[in-house]
Amino acid sequence: MGNDLRFRLDAWLARLGGPGFKGFEDRNTAVAEMRAEGAERLFPLLVPMLTSPDPEARCTACEAVLWIDAHRAIELVLPLLDDPDVAVRWNACGCLHDFGDERAINPLVRVLQGDPDAQVRGTAAYALGGIGSPAAIPALLAAMESDHELDMHGHSASSGAATALDDILGTNETRIKVSETLRQMRAGEPDLNRLQRLAQERYQEWSGERS
Repeated sequence: MGNDLRFRLDAWLARLGGPGFKGFEDRNTAVAEMRAEGAERLFPLLVPMLTSPDPEARCTACEAVLWIDAHRAIELVLPLLDDPDVAVRWNACGCLHDFGDERAINPLVRVLQGDPDAQVRGTAAYALGGIGSPAAIPALLAAMESDHELDMHGHSASSGAATALDDILGTNETRIKVSETLRQMRAGEPDLNRLQRLAQERYQEWSGERS
């Protein structure tokens, strides 16, 4: 039974991405099948993969546990934000955008403020925007002001932080929100001063609500 479950899990993981990926519909079917199997049965096989010597295996396991049970998986994947491999840290940040909750805010802020790689810092900002809590606003404002190092794609943590603030505030300064999942670039330069002012106002309002 154990070998059979391992074989089926490997087949599901292959369908999430890589050579076994056959499209998003098939991936969603694989996710549904893993969820039906349940975290109790699959996590004992996936959790050791999070510390595998193979960075690709760590990335795959990160995605899989979050797909299966994001609430339970958050604490398991947060250590990957300190992984020695830059691709694993980047992947973990991206996954936390899609599946994160407020437990990930402080770890992501730490990445935004201190990771040596510009792309990882920018993706941490992106993840904070996806989580959507005003708690991240001060760190995002600081990054928007100061972190202009470009990554290999010509993006910076500064621009990522501006977009994250847009997501938290529900504004359209950097991108126009077409739907819950679709954004398009806006024409012209964003009004970053307005974005900064609105973010400061929202943070003060949020802080007052909590006091």
